Amino acid sequence: MPFPEPVRKLPYANLSGADVYVLDDGQNQVLFMEVPADRAPVTVPTHTHGVEWGVVVEGEIEMTLGDRKERHPAGTTHLIPAGRPHSFRFQSGTSSIHYFRERRLSPDRLRPGG
Repeated sequence: MPFPEPVRKLPYANLSGADVYVLDDGQNQVLFMEVPADRAPVTVPTHTHGVEWGVVVEGEIEMTLGDRKERHPAGTTHLIPAGRPHSFRFQSGTSSIHYFRERRLSPDRLRPGG
């Protein structure tokens, strides 16, 4: 199920093939990420940043934290410590929400939403 209209009206970016709607107050960002069911799974390569909290709304994310792989089905949350290398694989039909106490996507990567 796609995010509702108010979310789809937020600024938009494409991240490694995922649709991302961004709520940004200048110091914090919330990313609403979707990989539609008719799209191939999306891999976000290994990266680091500040603390990240997230929740899988539907579908499944495979997360790699260092050497450890974890499955995160709908309803699960994650907390990634600052500076911890990690990557994601979003399965087709997955939507999730990710919170950062920093800007993850710069304003120049965003375009107006719906």
